[in-house]
Amino acid sequence: MPSEEKFGRKDRGNKDGTRRAYWVARHDLVKAGYTPKTVRLHYPVGDPGGEMLIEAACRRLQAEMLAWAAGYRQNYERFDGTIAGLIRRYQRDPASPYAELKWNTRRTYDDVLDKIERAFGKRSLSRLGIADFRRWYDEAKKPKAPDGAERVRKAHGLIHMLRRLFSYGVMAELAECTRLKTILDEARFKQPRRRRERLDLNHVEAFIAKALEAGRLSLALGTAIQFEAGMRQKDVIGEWEPVPDGSETSGILLQGRKGKRMRRWVNGLTWADLGAGSAFVKETTKTGSLVAHDLALMPLVAPLLAMVPAEARVGPLITDETAGRPYAEFAYGRDWRTIARLAGIPDSVRNMDARAGAITEAEDAGAPLDEIRSAVGHSQASTTARYSRGARGKSDKIATLRAAHRQPKNVS
Repeated sequence: MPSEEKFGRKDRGNKDGTRRAYWVARHDLVKAGYTPKTVRLHYPVGDPGGEMLIEAACRRLQAEMLAWAAGYRQNYERFDGTIAGLIRRYQRDPASPYAELKWNTRRTYDDVLDKIERAFGKRSLSRLGIADFRRWYDEAKKPKAPDGAERVRKAHGLIHMLRRLFSYGVMAELAECTRLKTILDEARFKQPRRRRERLDLNHVEAFIAKALEAGRLSLALGTAIQFEAGMRQKDVIGEWEPVPDGSETSGILLQGRKGKRMRRWVNGLTWADLGAGSAFVKETTKTGSLVAHDLALMPLVAPLLAMVPAEARVGPLITDETAGRPYAEFAYGRDWRTIARLAGIPDSVRNMDARAGAITEAEDAGAPLDEIRSAVGHSQASTTARYSRGARGKSDKIATLRAAHRQPKNVS
């Protein structure tokens, strides 16, 4: 069995005591721009056959990295006509739409692209057709367990990523991509159903009570602002983005684990945003739209803001009490679910459904759809309409008008 870190190999443990193998690029070459940084090797660790495949993969990846270090660079004019080759071009071509993606979107895409490459990477584009795409879709949507639900969202995500790859291939004038994009443009695959859940007023009131009982004012305040202002979670609590190599290390920083970049807290509400009052104007992270709100006009938010002492009104508005800093990635959602269960909120209702609850309540209250759109920072009213889940505002108005119309008319 090859020793750990031979040819860049590193083994990591699973919770069940088993181990998984990775190839990891040299840190100095990663800093110089080499990719990929890490490759998961999906072969059984400890199994003689699996060990041979792991070592062979590590040797190949190590040789590619060392060739890059010696001066060889990816030639974007070369393309081997396979799905793996198309993925490489999409990820590494400076002219690719991939280069413009935000870091967390790129991370999500990479995960899907890795699965596609492992499953179909060696397939030649010239040999692909609708039968292949349909078979891949059907295989991807199969339930994880025999009695489980079909994974339509996963399968549709696979097809959506293939469409994205072929669209790039058309732009890059790569062989077969126009044909394959045309096939997928004409093909129809079952889509996942839209979410119907929403976090309503009763949910939020129960959540706030339980959060305060648990000493988690931050969770109560964050949820109240999300619901009352219809804001996305990251626009309220912020997020941690990687600090680019060589950039200035200022702001609120979080040191990454070994091999991970330092991260900087950005995009969340701060006490400085409120100034001396309770109103703020903020650029949203997803669309760049400006939204303006006065927290003093929000019945759920104002009492919670009053609980924050004057000396604590510095820096981020929402701070994790247990860590003394903004919430780490996924920590807000994890702690939120703990309180939500205490409040009796079903697991099917998520924190992100606060936005749908806000829009639905606003429409029920009679607010015009375009005014709701502006308040929540949507670019199009059609997007706002999709967030309105079960609103009866328009239906009630129409029913009232129809009933009035049926009344006998006075005849003079």
